[in-house]
Amino acid sequence: MPREGPSGHRSWLLQRRYRLSRRQLTLLFAALCVPSLTVAGGFLWFGYWYILAYSVLELSVVALCLRHHARHAADYDRIDITPAAIHIAQRRALVERRIELNPQTARVLAPSDSRLQLADGDIIITLAEFLPPSQRQQLSNDLALYISQR
Repeated sequence: MPREGPSGHRSWLLQRRYRLSRRQLTLLFAALCVPSLTVAGGFLWFGYWYILAYSVLELSVVALCLRHHARHAADYDRIDITPAAIHIAQRRALVERRIELNPQTARVLAPSDSRLQLADGDIIITLAEFLPPSQRQQLSNDLALYISQR
């Protein structure tokens, strides 16, 4: 997971593991639409109009879920620690943010099951939200060890 660079530079790139391309999401949505609308069409043939409304509602919710997945598929956290600064770049949905912390005053807050946080004064940054707890704990240990060496 961590990479050692020149002159004590350390870097982590944390990304989501499972991603579907836009084409795959479109095919998945089409594969879900066909049976649902086929069943709704069968009921529509017998005069049950409200089944079509429920089918459209169901597919609308599925479309919203797939849209949410597509927006967050490229989320990442990048942590670069140099002797001069800790650079953090995060992407959540379409929002990118970059933060710079002082390695002399930064500290790793005790990780819980759901979050790992770096703090520097009044700045608190939550990292690695999409990692499993075991990997988050390992990252916490690595960061704490490397920051304490500074």
